[in-house]
Order: sequence, then structure tokens, then C-alpha cells
Amino acid sequence: MRIQYLVKLREPINFEDHWPISIMGGDLHVVSKNARVLAFEITFSGQSVHLAPAMEVHKEGNIKCTIVGRDTLLPFVKTQLEDAFAYLQCHFDVEILIDEIETKYIGETKEEEKKIKIKSFMSERVKNPLILPYDLFTRAIMAAERGRVPKLEANLLKMARTEMLQKRYIDSFRYSFLLIESLYGNGKYKATQLKDALKTNSEFVSIVTNALKNPMPPKHARNSDTQKLLSTFPKAEKVIDHIVEKRGFYFHGNAKHKNAWRPDEQGTAETLCLLSLSIAMLISHKASMPMFDNSLSQHHLENAKRVGAIMTLNVNFRFHDRDYDVDQESKINFEIPGTKMTPKMAFMVAKGFLDRFEESLPVADLKSARCTIAGTDQKVFDMEFHVAASLKTKKET
Repeated sequence: MRIQYLVKLREPINFEDHWPISIMGGDLHVVSKNARVLAFEITFSGQSVHLAPAMEVHKEGNIKCTIVGRDTLLPFVKTQLEDAFAYLQCHFDVEILIDEIETKYIGETKEEEKKIKIKSFMSERVKNPLILPYDLFTRAIMAAERGRVPKLEANLLKMARTEMLQKRYIDSFRYSFLLIESLYGNGKYKATQLKDALKTNSEFVSIVTNALKNPMPPKHARNSDTQKLLSTFPKAEKVIDHIVEKRGFYFHGNAKHKNAWRPDEQGTAETLCLLSLSIAMLISHKASMPMFDNSLSQHHLENAKRVGAIMTLNVNFRFHDRDYDVDQESKINFEIPGTKMTPKMAFMVAKGFLDRFEESLPVADLKSARCTIAGTDQKVFDMEFHVAASLKTKKET
């Protein structure tokens, strides 16, 4: 059987000249188009058909079949390529998509072709487009016209997030800590002084406390020292001590030390990365608060009205008036910016209606509510409460 691996480059490069070369007993060919190198194709001949993926059929359950990977050659190919590009990256900004390799399994005889059930296999990262609320975009445009712009927070958070998504957890931690130290370190760099500066800053302690309330779980449990610490539900001060100590380890590691960290051992820092990234995100959220100023909310609404991007929603509702022991009907109108209804907007209107009902009729019992877009019969939501109103207590004689 012949195995072919197609490994793509993140960005195209150019070679002045190229020809096939040997790699691990196979052959590497450059794949190019219009003189631009797009990928590398690595071919191994004479391989066992048992390296091709197998398909397991399940007679019970919702999953009818499972593809089982058996290619033990692929991990070594990945390692060889990553090691090779480590040399190149010392000089150039070049990267291969090591987790998005397309593999083909080709029979070299008719008998082999019959035995190969799955002819090709490709792994790739699914990238779903970000769903961004439009009002956040308009708020950002308006906020950028005023005061200080949080560029430091945005740039360092972006780099920390990018490294995390690329599974470079150590580098992600470094960027997150740079943000922490820049804003709350008070210029201190020695461990003891830096710990004191962070722990005596009430704002930062509050941020760490909030980050600990809902920590991001790692994809792989590795029993790291950070994971062990979080399992004890520590106070913010203890976590601050920990991340400063890890700063000393990952920023000032000695390559000759027997316990020195290695850039290819990123997994042990995953929990540390997620913890520090949570803190960095909360710091950035605080820095972005000017975009949520109430005056911008009014500006956003006025701008929507100016261009006709406004919708009126009618909420007709029934409630039981306990004072008079009768059912009554009423109506509330909402004006919201937008040109089409979305589930998020419907939820916000429903929440706004319930808040207003509770505020204006605190002792009444809501029985039903129906929301429609004004001028149309398009329904937005229906609410129906099936719990009977509480019975009046008998007056004592």
C-alpha cells in the first residue's frame, strides 16, 4: 500500500528551485501553483494495509459506525516536520498546518485495493464564524471617539488567546501575565515584591476572585500543579502567589537546569494558561466598560431611528389583580433598534417585559403574555402561566 500525506502551509512561500527529497524512507514533493509553494506531499510505498483506517459497525445505539485510526506512521511524520520547521522558524515566519493533514491510502495491487475500506482521511479544525451583536460594534465605533482606548489590553489579550488556540499554552500564559504585571505590578519585578503589589491591589484581587468562580476547564486533565491548586478551591491570594511563581519558572527558565521547561511540553501549562487567560479577559472587560456607557445606548437608539432601523413590539398581557380579585388586560410597547428579529433580541424583550411587569405590578399574578411586531402578525413570543392565583385567606372572626 502507498500512503500519501498532504501537509499545507499556513501562508504560501516561494522556492528559487526545488526537487523531490527523501524523508524517513519516503519521498517529499513540493506542491506549488503559479510558482507559489502551497503544501508538501510525502509518499511512502510498500506499507501494510493495516495502517489504513478501519470501520467498526455498531448494531445497537444511535451511532451506526466508528472510524478507527490505525496509522502509526503519521505521528512520526508530524514530529519530523515540526522539528524541521523549528530550524526554519529561527529565521523566517513560516508555519505548516500540522493538525490539518490530508491522508490517502492507495492499494498497490488489486488485492490491497479491496482490503482498504477507507481510501482517504483528513483532519481539520472547524472554524465557525463569530456571532457578534451589532450593538457592540456600534458601541465600539462610538466609544473610540472618546477618551482612552484599551489598546494594551486588546493587543496582549489577542496574543494570549491566539497562542491558546494554537495550543502554545506557555506562550499564552506569558502574554496574559504581561498584561497583569503591566497594569497591577506597580513596577515591581522581584517575586516577593510583585506578590505583595498584586495582593494589596483590591481591584486585582477582586478580578482573580471572579475568575475563580467559573474557571475554564482544560480539555486534557494532566494533574499539573495548577490543576491541583484549583482543586482545593483556593483564595485569590494563594492563586496570585502561584502565578507569580510560574512567571519565575516560565520567564526565567534555565535550559541547563534538570527540571527546565521545554517548548514542546506545552500540555502541562494548559490549566495555568486558561486560568491566567480568564484573569486577562476580565481585565480587558473592565477596560472596555466605556463602550457600555448609558449615553452610548441612547446614541445607538437615536442613530437607528435616524436611518429607520427601528422596530416596535407590542406585548399584550393578562394578569390577575389581587386587590379587586379580577383578571385584567394591558399592553406595553417596546422600541428596539434593528431591522429583523433574532432569538437574542426576543429573549431581551421578554426579560425586559418581565422586569417592567414586576416593577409596576409587584403583587399581581401574570397569566399570559403575547408579543408581536407592530403592524404585522409576526409573533415574537408567547407566555402562558398555568398556576392558579393564590386563594384568599379567610378573615379571622
